Amino acid sequence: MVMNSFIYQYPSGLRLVYKKLSGVRSVGIAVAVGCGSNNENLSNNGISHFIEHMTFKGTATRSAFEIVDEIDGMGAQINAFTSKQMTCYYTISVDDVAEDCLRVLSDIVLNSTYPQEEMEREKGVVLEEIAMSEDDNADLVLENLSTAYFDGNTLAMPILGPRNNVKNFSRQDLINYIRANYVADDVVISIVGNIDAQKAKAMVQEYFEGKFACNKDRVWTDKRHTPTSSYVSKFKDIEQSNIAIAMPAYEYDNPLSMAMMLVNNIVGGGMSSRLFQEIREKQGLAYNVYSYPSTYINNGVTTIYIGTNPSSVCKSLQAVKKLIDEVRKTYLTEAELQKGIRQLKSAYVLGQESTSAQMRVLAKHALYTDRLFDIDQQIEIIEGVTMDDVAQVIDDCYDLSKAVVSYVGQKVDEDLLDCLR
Repeated sequence: MVMNSFIYQYPSGLRLVYKKLSGVRSVGIAVAVGCGSNNENLSNNGISHFIEHMTFKGTATRSAFEIVDEIDGMGAQINAFTSKQMTCYYTISVDDVAEDCLRVLSDIVLNSTYPQEEMEREKGVVLEEIAMSEDDNADLVLENLSTAYFDGNTLAMPILGPRNNVKNFSRQDLINYIRANYVADDVVISIVGNIDAQKAKAMVQEYFEGKFACNKDRVWTDKRHTPTSSYVSKFKDIEQSNIAIAMPAYEYDNPLSMAMMLVNNIVGGGMSSRLFQEIREKQGLAYNVYSYPSTYINNGVTTIYIGTNPSSVCKSLQAVKKLIDEVRKTYLTEAELQKGIRQLKSAYVLGQESTSAQMRVLAKHALYTDRLFDIDQQIEIIEGVTMDDVAQVIDDCYDLSKAVVSYVGQKVDEDLLDCLR
């Protein structure tokens, strides 16, 4: 009997994660590599992201234009992204050109030549991307927050890297980094959609297996991190003040991860959340206010963001403190627990209604855990969240004594940590 979903490991250590979706005519293919800014150091920070850009700039048989022209000619889409712990190249297409898309992905990931003239042009592109990020004050306050929260840990490395690093990357730097990090046992090929299982296995065998370096000693480099409460600021002459608060969270795949997501939804994840209702609806202090957890292999962080008037900065933080103090004292109500369960179930189900969404989540889960993502199992976990789980999450993850605060806006004289004490 042919299974509709599975993980298959090839002799080199390369893994295929596959899921058949019979009700669609599309196929999503991702090449997920277990490296990102977390794998970098001060001298090469930004190289994972720069390689992602350069991978599209030509191979031995295709120019940069020919790569995108061929994909466009199929009516398909091709793209990539870099995160702290993963670089992912992917295509979305109709089912009858899936193998052609995989062939192009194989060519760019395995055979890119990194032409020097393209490198110099692309450095300018990435420098513009850095400038754009710095001009987006919400992005800037969150990037500064992450750097401060993970100070001393490789997770503090920003994905884009500093300008000087980007300017100085050489072709050999890229080649050396790829040899060290694009290794077979740290690569997952995710194929999801209307495609036969045996065909998927055969395609990966032909186009990828045996073509990555092998290194069985590769390990995830983010060490468990204990944050030190701190305050970082960037004063700019802008109309709105941007505040971000970081507190501890669980790592990816922690047994309490679902309970953590549930609590976040109730505390700050939506328009009916306590945070939104208190700060925007009741006090009118902000237009944008939300919270979210970020999870990594061995670490996690809960983030709260507020965009407010410069005169309301400390008042907004005091409102956050009051809310969190109340949550830590009374936890959630039974009605909130049941609401959170329904919200989280819906988010997971609706989030898996597309080929591309399933392709990504299966790739990440297989890469991080070496297991198959099972939506039914996840729903069972959500439905099993208890009040004891909720209490444990709140005790562990909503601790202002460990808070890091980041601020971008007009000059303020006080240490904003004082507003949370």
